[in-house]
Amino acid sequence: MEKSYQQLLKPVHHVIANALTLCFYGFMAFTLLPFTFSPDPLIAQAQACFAAFPVAATFWFAIYMFL
Repeated sequence: MEKSYQQLLKPVHHVIANALTLCFYGFMAFTLLPFTFSPDPLIAQAQACFAAFPVAATFWFAIYMFL
């Protein structure tokens, strides 16, 4: 049976996009650490990780918008 559409993204594109998103999440979790308001390092890292999540989600949407 012949496909009526052309597949634009290969599985490797999804792997690359997800790997870039995870790297960007890690980068933002590290970058946002000085901007937290807790003196405890564990709580400050948790706040930075929570703050990095919506930024990484926006990055993920942007990657798939331009792929």
